[in-house]
Amino acid sequence: MLFTNVWYVAEFSDNVGETPTGVRMLGRDFVLFRDPDGQAHCLSGVCPHRGARLARGRCHGDGTVACPFHGWRFDGAGRCVQIPSQADPTGDIPAAAQVDSYPVQEKYGLVWVFLGDDPAAATPIYPMPEFENPDWRQIRYADTWACNVHWSKMTDLDHVHLPIVHGINFGGENPVRPPDHQAEQTEFGFRTKIVSTPSVTKGKWKEMRSERTKVVSRLAFMVPGFTLRGEVDIGGMDSGFKNVFYEISTPIDEENTMMRWVFFRSFMLEPENDQEHLKRNLRNIFQDKANGESILPRRAPDVEDWPVVRADREDRVMAAYWQTLRDMRRRGWQIDRVRLEALEQDGDYRVIPSPGRAENPAGWVFDEVPRCAADPAAAAPATRGVA
Repeated sequence: MLFTNVWYVAEFSDNVGETPTGVRMLGRDFVLFRDPDGQAHCLSGVCPHRGARLARGRCHGDGTVACPFHGWRFDGAGRCVQIPSQADPTGDIPAAAQVDSYPVQEKYGLVWVFLGDDPAAATPIYPMPEFENPDWRQIRYADTWACNVHWSKMTDLDHVHLPIVHGINFGGENPVRPPDHQAEQTEFGFRTKIVSTPSVTKGKWKEMRSERTKVVSRLAFMVPGFTLRGEVDIGGMDSGFKNVFYEISTPIDEENTMMRWVFFRSFMLEPENDQEHLKRNLRNIFQDKANGESILPRRAPDVEDWPVVRADREDRVMAAYWQTLRDMRRRGWQIDRVRLEALEQDGDYRVIPSPGRAENPAGWVFDEVPRCAADPAAAAPATRGVA
């Protein structure tokens, strides 16, 4: 299941420059580049002339990216502004010589791209208050996972996996049973929290708290970037010593996901502690990756609810996630993968529709991807909170 009308992270900002960068998202090809003013742009990455990949071309000083095949130049709005072989290279340009251009925002060192045609209806990009706060130390990481975006989320979307996968117990008589918790709707998605008394962490971090101190753990899912935000009171409740992570997932296609993390800590801020902090986070990440890449089926089932069998506290957060997917499907944002695959087998190429198609629906060489029909009663998302 892949969804349009969502803000996705296409790349870290410092990886995008004045040379074309190819990115694959939602099973489609895109090109990122900066104009001479430093503004980042994202275009559909397939030239409408003969289908060449624009990411293989080059940028020019006029803020355009040129196709590697015949040099057709496209500006940041997706318009072809020059065809070198024409008698009048800048004037004799067919109306259909255009590609989709997608809204771009740069926030928190990330290039966010809106992939869809209805930005007004989208969930806005969430705040990341730690990013420019000197009381927090930041490190980041990226990796490609051979699993779909929903399995990448499912590896973290519950509390029970903490003791089973990562060895982080909750204390009490049954240290693998999480405290009672709810999933609560927010402006950006949903959130949950638990209060537990886990064992003291090992190594250098052990000095952060005493044995069986109460610890608050918060987890939030945000639709933009298909992001998980985790926050743990490393030093115990009210200590002010927190570990925060943002896990941002961009679906490459139905079976692969680009994963990016931004980690923050409010303790041991010296740079020499960065590697230890990253090592601790990566230990959990690699364990989750092994799980995500082993889950079957390879593609997330296109059903109204999942999983079929549930445990009382094990699947509450997952239920909230699947409710979010239902909301998006009912608004007509889900790509119809069955119809799309049939079209592609017949030699058709489809693109993610951009906002520009609403203003100019005709004259596009590549039609838009088919999407599942919207539910007329789904003008606004349903309540995501799940008890």
